[in-house]
Amino acid sequence: MEDFAPKPWIVEQDQMVADRRIFAVHLVRARSQIRPGQAGEFVVLDAPDWVNVIALTPEREVVLVEQYRHGTRTITLELPGGMVDRGEDIVQAGVRELLEETGFAGASVKLIGVVEPNPAFQNNRCGTVLVQNVHCVASQDLDPNEEIRVRLEPLHRIPELIRTGVITHSLVVAAFHHLTLLEPWTG
Repeated sequence: MEDFAPKPWIVEQDQMVADRRIFAVHLVRARSQIRPGQAGEFVVLDAPDWVNVIALTPEREVVLVEQYRHGTRTITLELPGGMVDRGEDIVQAGVRELLEETGFAGASVKLIGVVEPNPAFQNNRCGTVLVQNVHCVASQDLDPNEEIRVRLEPLHRIPELIRTGVITHSLVVAAFHHLTLLEPWTG
């Protein structure tokens, strides 16, 4: 086993090969600093940051959303969330996405964690925003291609929904893990 500290690779070329609404595809040629003869081509998705929102009612119910996902071609149960718009921070985006997708809003808002969805080929982050004491204050304001059903579930049921495969979105599972680091919520 070699004993060395990893070092960033030297990017020799970065070419955008596709630009789509939710990401740009880059073909990157990079060279190792540790083994200078080792170079390779890598695909990198340049994507905006994302946000997931854990919204809790005063009765400790979680505001969830059901929607069709084209990647898996299934209906998923997830947290409200989406892309962070240019000029927004993760908390602002979380408040906006919660209101747009569900019509819910609350007074107590804070960022409780950030993960890198897949640093092997993505350059973005996904933050988890906790909003407490939420109430429905408006109608949904969905994008033209969104069809979202709002569903409330008691917080104590979330581990079972994850364990039984009802909630399978990895970033949603990570978001709930950030909540468990804040406070014990199962029981």
